[in-house]
This record gives sequence, C-alpha cells and structure tokens, in this order.
Amino acid sequence: MLAFHFSACGKKDLKNNEDSYGNGPRTNVSSQLQGNWMYGNFSMTEYWAQNPSGYIGNAFQFAMAFKFNSNGTYEQYFTSSTVVGTTVTYQQSVTKGTIEIDEVAKTITTHANTAHYKKTKNGQNIEERDLNKNELTLTVNYTYEVKTESNGTKAIYLKLNNTGNALQFLQRF
Repeated sequence: MLAFHFSACGKKDLKNNEDSYGNGPRTNVSSQLQGNWMYGNFSMTEYWAQNPSGYIGNAFQFAMAFKFNSNGTYEQYFTSSTVVGTTVTYQQSVTKGTIEIDEVAKTITTHANTAHYKKTKNGQNIEERDLNKNELTLTVNYTYEVKTESNGTKAIYLKLNNTGNALQFLQRF
C-alpha cells in the first residue's frame, strides 16, 4: 500500500527541487530520525458486488507517512479509501516543507510549503490540484518518542500538539 501511496500521490510535474520545500525554519535531522515512517489502519469489512467475483474493496483504509531528510526538509503523505455502496473514493495528498527537531525537548515542528491533493471516485478523477497557501496548515507541532518494537522495527510515536494518544509510525525502507 505504501508503494502505491508514494507513486499515486505525487503529481508528475510537481517540482522536486529545493523550491518545493521552501525557506522555512529548519534543523538538520539526526540519523536516528531520518528516513520513511508510516502509520496506517484498515477496516476488517470487505465489500463484494452482487456478482461474487466482483471485489469492490476494503470498507476503510487510512495511511500517513513522513519522510524526514537529513537537510531539514520533509514530505508528508496521506491516503484514505472508503467504500460506500458500490462507490470507492480515494483521497491522497503530498505536502513538502521544512522541519525543526529539538532532540532535548523531543519536539518536531513541520513548516508546510507546498501540497498537492487528488480525489477519485471509482477510478475517475474528481479533483486534482495544488493547494493554495491559505488551505495549508503551515505549522504543526508534535512531541515524539523513538522506540524499537519487539520485532526489531524502529518506531516514532508522534503526538499532535502534545494532546491525545500517540500514533505509532514504523520505519519503512
């Protein structure tokens, strides 16, 4: 799913140069936090068409991923899929910007610069565009804790604005 997510969310002509990330505040990212981190969830309910060979899809899927780069830039990926009746809706986005990490206070602050959004229903594009600056959440604050899971996988537990339960982002490739 993550491979699909990374390929499906990216707009082919979206700038991949430094301009996409902007000139926001940034700190270098330590090797402990660099890389790809993913959180996801899905429903146990599956939908089939009245013709039993017609699989429609999982009732609900949700994934978020971060890529923290050594130079203080980041990419955030989001994808969700829902099935209602026979309609499959996908929503996807990719946001790029700069990142500040305070390893003593265990905080991460992201500064969004660009974002691209895409929505499809039953495989047909409904909306695809770059978001305007006024549609972006420009600054987001997280607290974090780095752990190693029992199977040896590294994880970052992120808590948005130091509230609620932390989400477990597992390190991937």
